[in-house]
Amino acid sequence: MQKYIWTEKYSVGVKEIDKQHEHYLEIVDQIIIMTSQESVSLKDLLVKINDLNNYAIYHFTTEENLFKHYAYSGTEEHIAEHNAYEERMDEFIAKAEKEEVDTKKIIIKIAEFAGSWLVNHIMDMDQKYVEFMRSNGIK
Repeated sequence: MQKYIWTEKYSVGVKEIDKQHEHYLEIVDQIIIMTSQESVSLKDLLVKINDLNNYAIYHFTTEENLFKHYAYSGTEEHIAEHNAYEERMDEFIAKAEKEEVDTKKIIIKIAEFAGSWLVNHIMDMDQKYVEFMRSNGIK
């Protein structure tokens, strides 16, 4: 499975958001490493899912607060994307909390989903606000 390496092509020009995106990808890479383990304990799976989910929510809050403060016109559409991500992660968490769960299968699905979701989100939705942030002096 491919690792996700932060590069400048993912930059949105806002230092705090770029750092958060980079850290999110680091968590995804930790999950990718877990996919190569022979087995994954339920405890480790739940810890890592919650780490990823909690960090994503923290990041979404950062973006959404900026949007609201500066009256970004794409706020509603962007928040809908965040909500869809949270719903998908809630599904993973619900599956992981079931008894007799295949932890290896779930960790692989999370790794595939989380990394590609963020990269696609940055390159599509987040790029839509780059000029807006720059024009409002947000660096």
